[in-house]
Amino acid sequence: MSLRDDTLLEPSRRVFLKQAATVASGLAIALYLPSGSAASDPKAPAPATEFGPNAWVRIFPDGTVKLVVHKHDSGTGTQTALAACVAEELDVNPMTVQVITPEDPFFETYIHPVWKVFSTGGSTSVSLEYERLRMAGATARALLIAAAAQQWKVSPDSCSTEEGRVVHLPSKRSLGYGELVGVAAHLPAPAGVTLKDPTQFKYIGKLRHKRDAAAKVCGRFKYSIDVQLPGMMVAVIQRAPVVGAKVVSVNSAAALQVPGVRQVLAIPGRPDVLGGNLEGVAVLAETFWAAQQGRKVLEIKWSDSPLAGFDSAELAKAQAAAISDPNSQTIKAMTHGDVGAQWPHAAQLIEADYRMPYKVQNPLEPICITAHVQDKAITYWGGVQVPSSALEAAQTVCGIAKEKVTINELVSGGSFGAREAKYWLFEVAYLAQKTGVPVKLLNSREDEMHALFNHPATLHRVRGALDAQGKLNALQLHAVSPASPEQWEPGYFERPDHMDYSTTEAITAWDFAYRPPHLELNWVKHESHVPSGWYRSVSFIPNVFAVESFMDELAYAAGADPLAFRLANMQERPRHVAVLKQAAERAGWGQPLPPGTALGIATHQGYSSFIAVVARVAMVDGKPKVEKLTCVVDCGLAVSPGGVEEQIYGGLMWGLGHALFDRLDIQQGRVVQSNFHDYRVTRMSDMPATDIVVLDGEPGKPGGVGELGSPSVAPAIANALFALTGVRQRSTPLSLG
Repeated sequence: MSLRDDTLLEPSRRVFLKQAATVASGLAIALYLPSGSAASDPKAPAPATEFGPNAWVRIFPDGTVKLVVHKHDSGTGTQTALAACVAEELDVNPMTVQVITPEDPFFETYIHPVWKVFSTGGSTSVSLEYERLRMAGATARALLIAAAAQQWKVSPDSCSTEEGRVVHLPSKRSLGYGELVGVAAHLPAPAGVTLKDPTQFKYIGKLRHKRDAAAKVCGRFKYSIDVQLPGMMVAVIQRAPVVGAKVVSVNSAAALQVPGVRQVLAIPGRPDVLGGNLEGVAVLAETFWAAQQGRKVLEIKWSDSPLAGFDSAELAKAQAAAISDPNSQTIKAMTHGDVGAQWPHAAQLIEADYRMPYKVQNPLEPICITAHVQDKAITYWGGVQVPSSALEAAQTVCGIAKEKVTINELVSGGSFGAREAKYWLFEVAYLAQKTGVPVKLLNSREDEMHALFNHPATLHRVRGALDAQGKLNALQLHAVSPASPEQWEPGYFERPDHMDYSTTEAITAWDFAYRPPHLELNWVKHESHVPSGWYRSVSFIPNVFAVESFMDELAYAAGADPLAFRLANMQERPRHVAVLKQAAERAGWGQPLPPGTALGIATHQGYSSFIAVVARVAMVDGKPKVEKLTCVVDCGLAVSPGGVEEQIYGGLMWGLGHALFDRLDIQQGRVVQSNFHDYRVTRMSDMPATDIVVLDGEPGKPGGVGELGSPSVAPAIANALFALTGVRQRSTPLSLG
């Protein structure tokens, strides 16, 4: 296994212990000791290489400190925040140390503790890793203090640390961490370590900038697309235009005449693997341009497909029919009381359907990965968000054993869920094995649009009963959508609750905000057989759009203020109430507004965090315009406040796209849109003014923020448009006239 730092490529220099050592608080910190005699004989000469007390800390004799970040960074600042957790307890500046990726991406300590795979996603990186990364830094610090105390023959209690040095407080003597490597490497793991009191933090909760920001701004930073290797070929793939279509014949003569084109290879589909690739034909060339030109002149005959008649415009009819179909798989996500018994007695019965279309991830850096197969081993270079999928591709396509898989992990230029897909890893593994040379697979923007592993179209049917006093008595929701890729919820229909938790976000007990006396929230599993994939904020987007739009409809039907109506239906949610009230106050809720101006509000809980968004919409030149988004967030402890604000701002922009632009159409089984000229995305000029406030929530527990910002934006804008125009819009993209 390897990482980008060549100094750590020699497998003989150390071994991972298979068992974890138990340290303070019962946390398992995997020991990471030098191999050879030093690992077995504490009296052996000190190694001259490094001090690696656990899976996250490396200290070298020259004083170099390296912090291992085992989560993928797609520009979200993951490396900054996670490095700060280790560096805070180690007493080093996280902005000056080197951040590296794991030598062994499949080491058991790096596995996702909830999903049980090697992966980054779900806004879980900081919240799940916060405590054990701090413990890793504190453990390393305790060993360094013990080493210094042993050398000075003093009590460890008389020593402290500051900026990469151990200091003996009475005598003011000090030693740099590098000077203590030889002794510290042989000391036993401490029986218990004490974490810093938050009042002592220098970095956690105080960082305003991300690592490598200057290099990114200046264009020096290297991404997957920048990988260059000797003998490398660049591949583009003409994939099946319709799901299920197969290659009947290929005429590659003209393509092979294009200067720079070297090979044309058919790629078999992998329908046996969930998320596996479709059939396609690859053109491999010396440059991306040559490969593109070669692909243009390929002559491919495709077979028919059962999905050749699929039309996304007709999907809503089938989804609506599934709600009442007794053969549909309907799972109760949350229920109490008896909603059915309330309908006949309702003073007012309100019903509505909400729809959202297919959407594409469209990261700025398109899918790009390089792989080389040689000597029954495979090496990847690129932004591999899910190492387990890279391993699956290596094993399934190439028959390569786990210990022969190397990942050189790079920061990617965005993901939004695109890099959680599998198909591209299967394709590059196949091409690398067939050619025997390094192959860089690179999608064009058109390839991204047509890949079909997009966010699925959804329909929500909601019904509510108000009593004579305008109080919400019963609420029922049917969320109709396909299941998320099953590798993330394996065998969920064999579990007692039959629940796909990635499809029912925001409508389950732990994150649904409202508690009327009678409640029934259902997920209706409806498969269109068009492959779907991961998407930033996943099912929060359609579920929150439906819930928050409908709560507004109920409030107006009850003659109640939409904010007051929401608060009246929340129980024992002080943090949620706080973000709602503060967002409303900052936006001027309840205050006089200029003529032709209106506010709309929406809120949700997700990733153990809370958010409220108020949209301000005004008539400008006879058309509605989104003028401002006010956003208040409680994410517990903001490890990197600057990063949190950036993620929330990006989420607001992402949510504005859902509200006003994002729409992918499929006709006759083929994607209609092809690039940004016909798939509109949010531009800088579209962004309204923003007011973002991050509250101090639970000081000792960070929540997730990477996907928090977007879901409430579309319903907030829709609700403001109704307040302004009197017209309800229940499907996106919303119309601004």
